[in-house]
Amino acid sequence: MSAKAPRELMFFFDVDNTLLDNDRAKADMEAQLLEVLGQAGSKRFWELYEEVRKQEGVVSYPKTIARFEQEWPAKVAAYHAANIVNGLPYEEYLFPGTIAALRRVSGMGDVAILSDGDSEYQPRKIARAGLSRIVGFKDVLVFVDKQEQLLALMQQLPARHYVLVDDKESILANAKTIMGEKLTTVWVQQGHYAHDPKFYREPTPDITLASIGDLTILKKSAFLQEG
Repeated sequence: MSAKAPRELMFFFDVDNTLLDNDRAKADMEAQLLEVLGQAGSKRFWELYEEVRKQEGVVSYPKTIARFEQEWPAKVAAYHAANIVNGLPYEEYLFPGTIAALRRVSGMGDVAILSDGDSEYQPRKIARAGLSRIVGFKDVLVFVDKQEQLLALMQQLPARHYVLVDDKESILANAKTIMGEKLTTVWVQQGHYAHDPKFYREPTPDITLASIGDLTILKKSAFLQEG
């Protein structure tokens, strides 16, 4: 998106466990890697995954794969493991109602993906899920820490009002603190973070939904906090 006159309403959607069932996708990946690598290989892969995440501050499958392929002696198995990770059919993991929700709000305002992740795998993951085609390829925004980009995004994408849809209540609370009354927060209670009290924070979300599909029943006035 290029800078232009202020929009009336700008929607930002998180991806993992908001539009896409990342918990189920990762569980299926784990099962396939266990089958290909065995217990020892699978254990080492996820150890490297955690090491990379701590060092980079973000999940990076490309760097995890590179380290694993370099050190694991069974090269053919490592090659197949990389194919599993890189070829996971993420379009099969979209939550029911995701496409309908995106299409619904696109009639109310501008829509963009706003995701945490590495600069290589996460955009490909979003594209494989078919989300890029729905919102527009130029409207997929991926950052190591999206919360650090909120003020810059308000300047880059000026709008009279913003909506942030996310599965983590802590992110929504922080965004509300930064963006104030110009932001409506929507908490979608999906994924393992929805039931983890360490992610709860105030201010509480403006709107709480049980699933992303519930977004389709809301009117534009709900996001603008009217009435």
